[in-house]
Amino acid sequence: MTVYTDLTARALTVIRRSLPKHQWDQFAEKIVRDRQGIEGHLREESPPGHFDGLAANLRDRSHVQVPITLSNVDELRRYFDDQPVHKGANALSFDGRAKSLAAARQDFPLAAYSAESVIRAPGLIDTMNDPRLLHLIESYLGCVPTLYSVNAWWSFVAPRPEMTNVQYFHRDTDDWRFVTLFIYLTDVAVDGGPHEVVPESHSLEGMKKLIKGIPFWRSKMDLERSFVDDMGEDFSLACEQHFKNAAVQLTGPAGSMFLVNTLALHRGIVPTRTDRLVIWARYGLGPNTNSADLERGPLGIRFVPTHLRGTPRDQYVNRLLMEFDRKSQ
Repeated sequence: MTVYTDLTARALTVIRRSLPKHQWDQFAEKIVRDRQGIEGHLREESPPGHFDGLAANLRDRSHVQVPITLSNVDELRRYFDDQPVHKGANALSFDGRAKSLAAARQDFPLAAYSAESVIRAPGLIDTMNDPRLLHLIESYLGCVPTLYSVNAWWSFVAPRPEMTNVQYFHRDTDDWRFVTLFIYLTDVAVDGGPHEVVPESHSLEGMKKLIKGIPFWRSKMDLERSFVDDMGEDFSLACEQHFKNAAVQLTGPAGSMFLVNTLALHRGIVPTRTDRLVIWARYGLGPNTNSADLERGPLGIRFVPTHLRGTPRDQYVNRLLMEFDRKSQ
């Protein structure tokens, strides 16, 4: 059954990616309206301290800072310091040879952890399921979210970008509608590898606003094509030239959290002074070809340090990462 589920997710991804990305949201809206009619048992009232207004800001500006500060940064740093890493920024770049963090610093410009290491990190799943955060994401997506991907990776001090899909401007293509939570585990200043995003660039209308005022003879960017051809050094250089005054670098102390619509133009700046450790969690409408379950499969709940109670909502949101009723590995 899993094989067929994976093929279905892949087929839907093929169909989605055949359409320009700026058209995806109209299809997402149809999916969301259908979900709203069947997920009543999964919804909960907004918790005290719900972040009113932030969803609208996220829709307008492509990013918001989450008013939560991670409380166990030191504990998580100790945990990740002891975990093996692999080359690159995600599982797709894994060359099959895990290394210690110390060895990776000598050999790689970027090093990432397995999804299982992230899921097992102390208290991290609970942070990703903070009721205030989930309600904000639910308000933004329009339906109860699926937590489908987790990752943690180091960007080491380097003279130039190394990864076209991370350190050059690009768009992510995970789902019809999705959002990424970034959590810094190191202090990130402008020379510490901040995440950079071009506000409003997640939509064609936003791109038209951004390009307004640039004389047509100076512009080398086809706005619609920017939602089709969106990778590589030349594309990134064009984004720098056009949007250098609009781009925002997300800086903050260890423990800072940001939500970003990474369909918007974004990149991780290469650190020039201090290495950066960042965690991401991605929330969307369901399984896709970037789902963490494709890397390993859901992890039995007894292997995850979490206080989640296993409510229907818990099980739905986390179904691709964990199995709540699993008794043995």
